[in-house]
Amino acid sequence: MDLGKIVRGGPSQYLCSEDAICHLDELTVPFASVHIITGKKSFTAFQTVYQKEIKWPVHHYDGTSSHEDMDRLTREIGQADLIIAIGGGRVLDTAKGVNHRLRAQYICIPTVLGTCSAYTPLAIIYNQKHEHVGRDHFQETAYAVLVDLSLLIDSPKDYYIAGIGDTLAKWYEAEAIQKDESQQNDPFVSLGLSAALQTKKLLLQYSEEAVTSMERHQISPAFRIVSDVIVGISGTVGSFARDYGRASGAHAIHNAMSKIQGMSRYQHGIKVAYGLLVLLATLGQHAEVRKLLPFYRRIGLIDALEQFRLKNVNEEKQILAKECVETEIGFRFVFKTFDEAFILNALNKVEALANESSDATLTPQSRS
Repeated sequence: MDLGKIVRGGPSQYLCSEDAICHLDELTVPFASVHIITGKKSFTAFQTVYQKEIKWPVHHYDGTSSHEDMDRLTREIGQADLIIAIGGGRVLDTAKGVNHRLRAQYICIPTVLGTCSAYTPLAIIYNQKHEHVGRDHFQETAYAVLVDLSLLIDSPKDYYIAGIGDTLAKWYEAEAIQKDESQQNDPFVSLGLSAALQTKKLLLQYSEEAVTSMERHQISPAFRIVSDVIVGISGTVGSFARDYGRASGAHAIHNAMSKIQGMSRYQHGIKVAYGLLVLLATLGQHAEVRKLLPFYRRIGLIDALEQFRLKNVNEEKQILAKECVETEIGFRFVFKTFDEAFILNALNKVEALANESSDATLTPQSRS
């Protein structure tokens, strides 16, 4: 059975509150063998909120979200009834892979909000070189997801901004995927696409206030809404719409970027957000790019390839175009045929639009 093609449910329990982690102990009561999978920084952040003695074995992932590390951790744990995953997207995805191998249950506790990984029963897979290699779908969904706002309000702002960028792409990527009449009339596809559209509307409305809340370390209604959108609402898109709510062109650019040296230092959503602009350029939606550019700049998203501090932008464009044509399937959900020149043209168009927008914001005096 292809799990990517069937309607999937979300977590059995989803809680977003200022004290979500306080419920962890009661959630673990039914389980005899409990293990934690986390990262060093993630676990330190978790302990600032969960101020109790840790009574479960703690295992650290290697930073890759790779099959190799999932296998290593599976051997290290041996047997478990429950996995508690604590961290960002790669930690959570690693834990889901380990959980699947152990046939256990799992709880996700995100310590940053960079993706919807805590909600979705799939993992993005990389190799030991941090290069993207694919995705795994799992039969198991989370036993619980605990989104603790008191923890996340003090998390790194750049991850939150990246989460906004990754989630903003949901609607545009899903809308761009080719659909026949039967798919357009599928009620679950419609539900998933409605959720995607809602994520776009809410992010454009509340993101700036949410980021300001993080800067002030104040949990505001906007911060709560955007947190729910990044984790929960966006997670329902692919669950309902399946192949017609999945990642397409924006994530294809992200995946291609993983083949460029130094790109691993940028968060997933930062690269996806740039990829979204490229996707829109391939669709000829230049007016939409112009509308998004000011939003990108107000919240701190990257809108031009040169901002990634690459050694040779033109050379990296060639790599991106080649990868998108030869190895990445994302754009094939949108276009039946395309070539490297097509992707290059879109990359160049985004740079031109970004420069045009920058020039438009300059005063006459600053231009002189």
